[in-house]
Amino acid sequence: MQSNGIATLAIILAVLAALAGVYYLIPNVYHVLTTHDAMQIQIKHAIAFFVVAIALFVGSRFARNSAPVK
Repeated sequence: MQSNGIATLAIILAVLAALAGVYYLIPNVYHVLTTHDAMQIQIKHAIAFFVVAIALFVGSRFARNSAPVK
């Protein structure tokens, strides 16, 4: 039962990370967490958030398939 909750949490965090990746690809919007040119697209930040999203999706798959703890 607990593994389904962890998997759901991982999926929610993955969606948020993917949305953050899309946010950093939008031009002419102030991007937080940047040190230079905050109004330009931030490719490295977007890639980092997409990698985190993929890792969370894969982790949620492993969490859902794990055996329940007795």
